[in-house]
Amino acid sequence: MTSAMTATTTESGWLLPTGVPGLLGFTGAHEAVLARLQAALTAADPSPSTGPDWYPPVVPRAHIDRAQYAESFPQLLGTVHALRTGTDPADTSAVPEEADVVLAPAVCYGVYPRIADTVLTAARHFDAAGHCYRHEATSEYGRFRSFRMREFVVVAGADEAWQWREDWIARTEALFGRLGVKVTVQPASDPFFGPGDRFMRSSQLQQSLKYEFHAELYDGDPGTAIASANCHKDHLGERFGIGFADQGPAHSSCMAFGLERTVGALIHAHGDDPANWPEF
Repeated sequence: MTSAMTATTTESGWLLPTGVPGLLGFTGAHEAVLARLQAALTAADPSPSTGPDWYPPVVPRAHIDRAQYAESFPQLLGTVHALRTGTDPADTSAVPEEADVVLAPAVCYGVYPRIADTVLTAARHFDAAGHCYRHEATSEYGRFRSFRMREFVVVAGADEAWQWREDWIARTEALFGRLGVKVTVQPASDPFFGPGDRFMRSSQLQQSLKYEFHAELYDGDPGTAIASANCHKDHLGERFGIGFADQGPAHSSCMAFGLERTVGALIHAHGDDPANWPEF
């Protein structure tokens, strides 16, 4: 975000800049809109969920390593360091050690360990939310380092996971239409698939594994991804030892919404007074 955009949005009562690029606080007005958005997302979910499970902002490093996230995008991963228990506070030579947790880069990395090393006989659905972090030092509006994400996840057989993702694409287009946010749906690629380029970017695009929903967050914005629909094939099922019936490793898909970015799109589309916004 440019300084002018930051100032404008701050004066309008939405954001609380911290002085660090990509790190913002949010006012009560912003959080009221975010709560309305959360309710709309819950209503859009055809599963019987009454709302998301909330995951902590840190995740065991072992889970991230098992998913091979760090091997694909180490520069985005935020690690946690702390002094060893019992360290003399006067010891200026003490060096913090890496903890057994890292900052969560996505909410769904808390889901798969719940069913790791099992064989499913029916699809499992998850509704998850949490704070995430990706180490992107930028002043671009919407490129938050610390942000919140809402994810709907399915772990199932190959055909069911694929169809679930397709249904969510249509459902999300309809949702944004009701919210009055104009979006374009674009193919993209993703770092889900570990080292060795198991799924090269071109292959991901050819196989239509990821679609992003782009919307304007400010005047002149060429389009910022506010949500994405992803098919991981059997990568995470294989990594977490999740089988499905007699089909081998389970397949998974997720529908992810960037909550702050979506609120930003709503503000840009409808103005600073939520009283004048459409009902949702």
